[in-house]
Amino acid sequence: MAPSSADLLRAASARPRPSLQRPSYFFEGLRAQAFWPRESFPKVVALLEACASELSEEVQSLLEDALSSESGEEPPRTKRRRGIEGAEGRPDDRLERNKNICSRTEVTPRSSPWQPQGEGLHEGVWLKLELWARGGPLASGKAAPKTRAAVAACMSTGEAMAVPPGRAALSYMMCGAHVKPHCGPTNHRLRLHLPLLLPSPQMTGLTVAGEARAWDLHRCLIFDDSFEHEVQLPPLSREAWGDSPVSQMRTPETEDALSDARVVLLLDLWHPDAGFLREQATQAVPEREKCSRKHAYTV
Repeated sequence: MAPSSADLLRAASARPRPSLQRPSYFFEGLRAQAFWPRESFPKVVALLEACASELSEEVQSLLEDALSSESGEEPPRTKRRRGIEGAEGRPDDRLERNKNICSRTEVTPRSSPWQPQGEGLHEGVWLKLELWARGGPLASGKAAPKTRAAVAACMSTGEAMAVPPGRAALSYMMCGAHVKPHCGPTNHRLRLHLPLLLPSPQMTGLTVAGEARAWDLHRCLIFDDSFEHEVQLPPLSREAWGDSPVSQMRTPETEDALSDARVVLLLDLWHPDAGFLREQATQAVPEREKCSRKHAYTV
C-alpha cells in the first residue's frame, strides 16, 4: 500500500531544509529535490509530448505573425523565400539584426499577447504569453488556441496545479539572455518545461540548485523552482552552435528571432507529496491569490 500524505510528512519531518531552497511559503515535510522524473507525472507528460510538434508549429506561426505585424513587413519565412535577404549572412550581420529584433520585441504593444517580464531579474530578451493564472484560462491565450486547449486538458488530470499559484505560459527568450538566480514562491508546486522552439535539438542554460540540465526539444523537464535557479543562454553567435542539426520543424529560411529563440511551455504541477493541500485547494483562496500575484516568474 502506498504511504499516505500524513505518513510522508511524518517520515520527512526530520529532514533538514536545503540551503538553496528559499521560497516565501515553505511547507514542511515535502520531499526536496531539484529535478523530478517525468514518470512522476505520467498523465501530463504523455498529453503534452503527444501534441508537442503541433504546438511548436502554432508557436512558430504566432511569432512570425507578431514579428511581421510589428515591422510592417512580410512574415520572415515568406520574405526569405523571395530572396530579399541571404539565407544565413555573416555572424556579425546576424548579431546586428538580432540587436534590432531585441529592441523591437522588448517593447511590445499592450495589444500584443507577448509581454515583457517585469520583475527586473533578467538581461536580454524575455517575453511571456500567459495562458492560465488565478484559477482559470486567460484571454491572452486565445492567440494560441491549440496550446491553450492542451493546458486546459492538463488542468483536468489532477497533476497540474489549476488553482493559484499554479500558472501556465509560453516563455520566449533569445540567445544571450540571462535570468539571475532566484527562488520561486512555494515548495508545494513544481514547474514543468516543454521546449517548443530551440536553436538546436538540445540546449543548455538551466541550472537548479547548482545542477545544470539541458532542454531537449519536445521532451518535458520538471524541476522544483523553490530551489535557487538561473538561466544563462548561449550567446548570439553561430559559433556557439557549430554545425549541429536543427529540429524538423525549423527551416533555413527562419528569421533570427526564431532560430535564436528558446520557447518553452511552462506548466505548474502539484508536488507529489502535497495531496493534503490539493484536497484543501478550495480553501484559503485569498492567500493563494496573494502568493500568485507576488511571484509571477515564468522562466
